[in-house]
Amino acid sequence: MFLIALFAMTTLSIETASAQKKKKQEDVIVMAQFKGGQEALIDYLLQNTRYPREAMELEQTGEVIVEFMVERNGMITNARVIKSVAPSLDIEALRVVTNMPNWEPGTKNGLKMRSQLTIPINFKMIREHGKYVDPENMDDGIQKKSKRKRKLKRKGML
Repeated sequence: MFLIALFAMTTLSIETASAQKKKKQEDVIVMAQFKGGQEALIDYLLQNTRYPREAMELEQTGEVIVEFMVERNGMITNARVIKSVAPSLDIEALRVVTNMPNWEPGTKNGLKMRSQLTIPINFKMIREHGKYVDPENMDDGIQKKSKRKRKLKRKGML
């Protein structure tokens, strides 16, 4: 009788370990995301990022990478630059990230959780006819070429 009981206890502990392993494999993690998805995030960044005048004058360009936390309530906290380009570009990237509207928080097995994310913010100046063009006067780069040429001529850049 003692041997049978011992065998049963061993089998039970093996099944319990196997069940725990299955539970770990079944964890469902959903990453935090900007409300509206990736396209909405890109639109937000395009509409709200302003090229600092100082960086334009110094012709500074590059990719600033910002790391931040999305809290359980969707708020953005602890934003910091992890790849710097220039002080004025870093400040602008941080400003845009910290002012983002709340995100959809990440979840693990249906429970909201904090998430750490990084996003790149590219600062690129538009160059036409060998000279950089002021992005503020370009309607986000959507103007027709002829209209742009007229502005460049007036500014003496052509």
